[in-house]
Order: sequence, then C-alpha cells, then structure tokens
Amino acid sequence: MPELSTVLTSYSAEDLLSAENLNRTDETVAEVFTLMFGLDIRSVDAPGSDLSSREPNDITAIVGFSGIMRGACQVRTSVAAARAIASAMLGGAPIDEHDDSINDALGELCNMLAGGWKNSIPMLSSACALSPPNVISGHNYKVYIRKPSVKLVRDYQFEGHALHLTLHCEDVQASPPVRNPAAA
Repeated sequence: MPELSTVLTSYSAEDLLSAENLNRTDETVAEVFTLMFGLDIRSVDAPGSDLSSREPNDITAIVGFSGIMRGACQVRTSVAAARAIASAMLGGAPIDEHDDSINDALGELCNMLAGGWKNSIPMLSSACALSPPNVISGHNYKVYIRKPSVKLVRDYQFEGHALHLTLHCEDVQASPPVRNPAAA
C-alpha cells in the first residue's frame, strides 16, 4: 500500500518579509481598527522612531501560531493606549486604569490581528492554528521564539497613541518539514 503522507508547504521567512505581506499586515490592522473600534490608525515609517522603545507601563499581548507556520503575533502598547482600545471596544464606555477589561481588550485585539492576518493568506487559513492570547504588563521581559526565526516589525499610531506589532516566524529553511498527520 502506498504511503499517503503529504508534506505541507510551509510559510517561509521570505513570505513573512515580503512587500506583499507588509501591505497585508497594514490592511489587517487598519480593517480591525476601523471596523471593530471605529478608530483610524496609520503605520509609522519614520527612521529612528521612538515608538518601539519600551516604557515602564507597557502592556503586551501575544498569540502563538502553530501548524505550517510556527511563531507568534505580538502587540505592545502603553496602558493608556490599551485603555483607549478597551473603551472603543466597549462602545466608548469610560475604563478605569486598573480595569481587567484592558487586558481582555488587548488580548482580543491581538487575537483579531493574528486571525485576520492569518486568514488573509489562503495557505495559512486552515493549516495554521492560534493559541489563546497571553497578556504581559511591564517592560523587563523577553519573548523567546524558537530559533532560528525572523520577524516583521511595524509601528502604528492612532489617536495620539503608539502600537507596536511584531510577527515572528520560525525560519523553516532551518527546520524539518511539517507533516500532515491526517494523511499518514
């Protein structure tokens, strides 16, 4: 009986760093912010921009990718920006600075961005799963992604706030192929 194992094509570092993917990422961010929050957001390409520096009151949400792409989507912003996102998500309701809905909103934003981006790529849509979001507060942490990996980093601004987005992708050129267990 012939072996029915199929090797799935992996999403590569070249794919992640392509101009097409950069546009796809910007479109996903703009779509989520416009449709879900009613907020305008724009990418910031200023060389030497200070948006990527960490502040003591940063808040970060992370959603993992697994399947034919392994990596993570990471969204980092200030607590004030996360509070503005939570307020917009809740229809403009005022949000206390220590309200748990801030973490929930940033986690859900990361989930929507990761899912929207992933679903805009046909090969990833059904062959890549997302983890539940994790939220981290503070600035003295480091996210470890399986090596070797590449990352796409984008800075955005909305209503005077900064948002830092990073898409991490394991470099499949240095990794063994992912096998489709359903075909085995």
